[in-house]
Amino acid sequence: MKHHQGKYLAKKPVVQKTTNRAKKAAIVFIILTAVLVLLTASIGIFLWYSSSVRGSMFAARSSILATVPQPDASDSAGSEATETSAPIPADWIDKDGVAYKYRDDVISILVMGIDYMSDERHWDSKMISNGGNADVIGLVILNPKTFDFSILYIPRDTMADVIAMDADGNYIDTVRTNISTAHSYGDGKELSCELALDAVSQLLYGVPVNRYAALDYNALYTLNKIIGGLTITFAEDYTYINSAYTKGTTVTMNSEQMCRFITYRNLNDVSGAYDRGARNMSVLKALFEQCKDAIVADPTVALNMVSQLGSNLTTDLDLSEITFLARNIGKMSFNSDTIIHIPGESVMGEKYAEFYPDEQWLHDFVVDNFCVPLEQ
Repeated sequence: MKHHQGKYLAKKPVVQKTTNRAKKAAIVFIILTAVLVLLTASIGIFLWYSSSVRGSMFAARSSILATVPQPDASDSAGSEATETSAPIPADWIDKDGVAYKYRDDVISILVMGIDYMSDERHWDSKMISNGGNADVIGLVILNPKTFDFSILYIPRDTMADVIAMDADGNYIDTVRTNISTAHSYGDGKELSCELALDAVSQLLYGVPVNRYAALDYNALYTLNKIIGGLTITFAEDYTYINSAYTKGTTVTMNSEQMCRFITYRNLNDVSGAYDRGARNMSVLKALFEQCKDAIVADPTVALNMVSQLGSNLTTDLDLSEITFLARNIGKMSFNSDTIIHIPGESVMGEKYAEFYPDEQWLHDFVVDNFCVPLEQ
């Protein structure tokens, strides 16, 4: 009997142990299931949020073209189409007759550095254009899925079709001139930016430019203070600006040094403005690298910077869009191929330098970065 009891007692804890394990397994399973549900919900919310923000960034906004008189449709080349001919649902048909749709998976943001945008001391009251020239123009092209991006550097002297307006914002004419002046035909704020955005869009065969951000040169001192001095490594020799600026050297510039490095231009060189703009692209790279880590650690840093720049920054990026970019800046990388230079020729015009881009290169760039062929 004792032997039997011993066997019975020996089995009992085994059964109890198995039951405990089953309970523990069930609890673990429930916990894991709950975690997976929460994780799935979080990912879903994040994807929904990201998609909604990207969607708003792609959304078209009112254009200055709405106030510009358009030619009568009967005067256009398309007026010869018969009643039975069906229109081609294309966004752009190039000179060879190839039809394209613009991609909807690209975000483009026009960034500009404005000379004398808000300082009335530099305005001539007799001039129609007094909104300040866009001396630095770059078009940021961002893939919101991979966060790969590039910046198309557009020389200020690029010859383009520019909408000219009077001081009251009334349309005067469309003129062929330096693209930098597009910003000057406006109020120095939103209207000027819209005019510059339109000029860049027309230069690129009408591709949509989603947003703009223009920084007044008056803000350079504030910007330098915010970042604690501009730290930059020179990819080229700039000893013609400062004897210490040799190729490969890394320096931290104070406000005066940064302002001179950005604005210096050799007026005796037909390529002086082009070289200044290219130099400022290197400043953009340095600013990106310098601010990236701080924004990754705390995305609100970007919002604080925008707040501190105040009226010296004009942008139609809204709060959600700035936050979206700030939260994902850690996924972006600035490499040697990020800045894209338009090939072309700089010549001296009657009064100012004129840059003529390589049209075939520009065509191919637009096709590769903004378009998909339309199946016919």
